[in-house]
Amino acid sequence: MGEPIKTYEMPEITNQRAFQIYEVQGKTIQSKTYPHETTRPHRHRYYEVCVFVNGAGRHDIDFESHVIHSNSVHFLSPGQVHLISRENDYHGYLMVFSRDFFALEAYHEDPLFQMPFFNNPTLIPILNLDPADFNELLVLILQIRKEYLQWNGFTSDILRNYLQIFLIKCKQYYMSYFAEQNKTMDPHFSLVQQFNALLEQRYKQVHQVQDYANLMGLSPANLNKYVRNITGFTAGEIILDRLMLQAKRYLIYTDLSNKQIAYQLNYQDPSYFSRIFKRKTGFSPSDFRRIENEKYQH
Repeated sequence: MGEPIKTYEMPEITNQRAFQIYEVQGKTIQSKTYPHETTRPHRHRYYEVCVFVNGAGRHDIDFESHVIHSNSVHFLSPGQVHLISRENDYHGYLMVFSRDFFALEAYHEDPLFQMPFFNNPTLIPILNLDPADFNELLVLILQIRKEYLQWNGFTSDILRNYLQIFLIKCKQYYMSYFAEQNKTMDPHFSLVQQFNALLEQRYKQVHQVQDYANLMGLSPANLNKYVRNITGFTAGEIILDRLMLQAKRYLIYTDLSNKQIAYQLNYQDPSYFSRIFKRKTGFSPSDFRRIENEKYQH
């Protein structure tokens, strides 16, 4: 089996390092302060925003491959497995930040779970913009980088507020660009976002639609109806897809056995887990692990 997936932490906690921004030109990141190598699929415990000025290459996110377009923004949440393959004429910026840095002043709900492109297994975390809209975001990026490079006692607060403005603008564009496709203007869209946030936090322990409906003060029938209307899938299908995604991650990026993976995901019967996995993917867990590892080794 290949080398297990690496999970990268933010560097040692300082106000400065709880947020970082890098300019990237060409195939590799030249900065010595960047927290990790990027030649193999990996994941982070922090958030990452990839701003592509000149798109050249491919971005693999959780077993889906995406062409990198110019004037685009890709959003990565903690735990997502990804790999950016850049070409020589690539140019862009990377912002990385911890959950605590962004949500320092949030006393109730986590504001990052209100962004449709973060922590959301049902929506693509990619925003391809027209040049005029992208330029508005690029102006913010350049101002953020300017503040970052002249760090002083006020910089953390300034960056936190700039980051909030940047992400809210991205949310505005995301909901505008995908309003019809993802029904972001539907009155139940925020409710489905709440379901996604609960799912991301509890999917290993909670598998039943009834339990999520109870947490949200809804009937299972209504939860299924609202989720299907927005996503095209029932709540039960979304739950199962999230479990199978985590199973794929375990199979490719850990040495856990099929039985151990089943227990990690709260399946008490490993043979039942294997049957469900094969029904959803077309492969047994062992075959999936072998085929995907051969792909990454090449």
